[in-house]
Amino acid sequence: MALSNDTETAPPLSLPTPSAWPISSAVKKVLWIGLGFVVFLIAVIFMVPAFVDLGIFKRTYLPIIEEALHRRVDVGEVRLSLIPTSSIRLSSLKVFDSPAFPDNTFFAAQQLQLRLKLWPLLRGHLEVTEFVLEKPVINLLKQPDGTFNYADLAGKEIPLAKKNGRKKKNAPPKSQESAVIPLALPARMRIKDGQLNFETKGQKPVSINGIDLSLQEFSGDHPFPYRASFSYPGLKTISLEGFLSYQETQATLNLKQNRLKVQDLNLPVEGSLSHLSTVPLVNLSLASDPVDAKSVFQVLSVFGLAPRDTEISGPMGLHMTVTGPSNNLATQIRGLFKDVKVNGKRALKGNLSGEVFIKLPLGGGSVSRRLQGNGALVARDGELTNVDLIKKIQRVTGMIGLSKEQGREATTFKTLETEFTLAGGFADFRRIHLINPQMEANGGGTMTLNQPTLDMAIETALSGLALSRAGRGRTATFFKDSQGRIVVPLKITGPLENPSVNLDSEKLLKRGMGENTEKGLGSFFKQLFRRR
Repeated sequence: MALSNDTETAPPLSLPTPSAWPISSAVKKVLWIGLGFVVFLIAVIFMVPAFVDLGIFKRTYLPIIEEALHRRVDVGEVRLSLIPTSSIRLSSLKVFDSPAFPDNTFFAAQQLQLRLKLWPLLRGHLEVTEFVLEKPVINLLKQPDGTFNYADLAGKEIPLAKKNGRKKKNAPPKSQESAVIPLALPARMRIKDGQLNFETKGQKPVSINGIDLSLQEFSGDHPFPYRASFSYPGLKTISLEGFLSYQETQATLNLKQNRLKVQDLNLPVEGSLSHLSTVPLVNLSLASDPVDAKSVFQVLSVFGLAPRDTEISGPMGLHMTVTGPSNNLATQIRGLFKDVKVNGKRALKGNLSGEVFIKLPLGGGSVSRRLQGNGALVARDGELTNVDLIKKIQRVTGMIGLSKEQGREATTFKTLETEFTLAGGFADFRRIHLINPQMEANGGGTMTLNQPTLDMAIETALSGLALSRAGRGRTATFFKDSQGRIVVPLKITGPLENPSVNLDSEKLLKRGMGENTEKGLGSFFKQLFRRR
C-alpha cells in the first residue's frame, strides 16, 4: 500500500514539448550567423589591407606632385587601417627645397591621414571624408634681396581633381602632361600643432607655433565654418574664425562673418584669398572704431612698428589692409587717435590726437628701412620726459634769466604739434611747434628709426611773460632779434637718450652775428650742454 502511495506522490518528469524544438534551433542559427559575421569582419580587417595596393601613392601621386612643384617629395611609410575608421596614413612626409636651397626642407609633416569611406575602398575607389595633417612644419627663407625660397613656385599649379567632375562624351584622351591627382578636397580638414619658421639671413629667426586649423562641411555650394589659431612670440594666442565660401573655378576663398581675436581685441575681417592653386593673392581688410589703443600698440610693438617703452590708452579708430601676392605682400595701417593718453619714457607724455598712416611692404632689408608713411599729431597738456634733454633746457633757461619754476615750465607744453613722413629708415619731421607758458618753439629735422638718432633744428622764442624777466640776463642780450624778442636757434643731434644741444651756427650767421661772438657763444653752449 505504501509503495503505491509513493508512486502516486512522486513528481512528474518535465519533458520538452515538441513545439519548443524549433525555437531553440532558430536561436542557434542566429548565433552561428552572428559569429560568422564577426569572423568575417575580423578577416576583412586583417586581410583587406594586404590586398590594397598602397604603393599607388608613391608610384602615381608623388611623381605628379614632384613634376608640378619641381621639388623632390618623400614619404616614409604608407599604411592602411580599418579601425577605428578606415584610413590611409602617410608618415614622415617631406617636400624638399629647390636646388637654390639644398640644405633646407621646405615642408615636413609627422603624419598625413586620409580618412576613407569603407565600401568604396573595398571596390578599389578612394573617397576621402577627412584630411588630417599632424605636426606640419614649413620653413620659409628670405634672401637679402627680399626673394623667398618659394618664389620658384609662382605660376605652378597643383593639379587636383575637381569635385563631382563629369566626363564629356567623345572627349579626347588626356595626355600625360595633363594628369591630375585623383583626389578631391574632402568635406572636413584639420591641421594639428603646426609650425611656421621664418628666417632672414643675418636676422634672428621667428617661429609661429601651435598652428591649428579646423574646417567643417567644405563645399563649393554654400559657406562653411572654420577656425584657425596660432601662437606668436610676445602675444597671446591669435585666432581667426567664421565662414568661408569657395569658388572652385577661380580657386578663391571669400571670408564671411569673420572675427580676428588678438591681444584682447576682437576685430571684424573681410576679403578674399584667390589663385590658391598657384601663388595666392591676398585681399584682406579689417576696420573697427573705437578700439583700445593699448592693445593695438602692444601688437604693433611686437612687430617693431611702435616703441616698446611707450604706454598708450584710450579710444582710437583702426583700419588695416593686407594685399598683394603672397610673395610680395603689403600691410597698410591707418590709426585715428581721439585724445588718447600717451606716456613715453624717451619723448613725452600728454593727450594725443591726430592721424597716422604706415605701410610695410614685404621685401629685403630691415623693418625700419622698409617702413613708409606719414602723420599729423597734436599733443596737449603734457611735458617732455627725456630726462637728459630736460636738464639741458632748464640750464639754458636759468642762464638767460628765468627762475627755476619758469625753467620747469619750459619743459611742459600746452600744445605740441608735428607733421612727419616715414621713408628709407628715417622719420622726417617737417614741422614741430611747441607752446608753453615760457616759450614758443618751431623747427624740424630727422630721426633714424633704427637706434633713434636726432638731427633737429629748433628756434625757441621766449613768451612776453618770460621776456620781462629774461631780458635782464647778460646772456639774453646776444639773442634779441630786430623785434626785441629773445630767439635762440638750437641744433639738437645725437642719440635720443642723450642728445647734444648746440647753437645753430648757420642761423646765427644769417642774423649777422660776428664770427668771434659765434665762437664765444658756441664754446659757452658746449660747456653748458656737454653730455653727462
